[in-house]
Amino acid sequence: MTTRETYFKGYMVSDKPQGMFYYTQLLNGLECVRTTGWFDMHHDSHEDNIAFMEGLELQEGFMFWNIGDECDAWLEKKNVGLKNLISTLAFVQRDTP
Repeated sequence: MTTRETYFKGYMVSDKPQGMFYYTQLLNGLECVRTTGWFDMHHDSHEDNIAFMEGLELQEGFMFWNIGDECDAWLEKKNVGLKNLISTLAFVQRDTP
């Protein structure tokens, strides 16, 4: 999935004004789940959000977005507990605080 496809996959299920995407990154030999921080999901912010995500993809060790197809393929090789955990760490949303 492209970054844009990943972003809009989350946006399409979003019903709140803020969202946060999770991704997996290889750091010092460990597969770590990381986050974008909170995004404003209003249409005026889409391009800035996507550009920020594209920047994260350039980091050394970036593996995939947890909401994407690449994560599903990776999870096929993992245990049930990890599958359940990662499924909750893909995209979360909240009302504006």
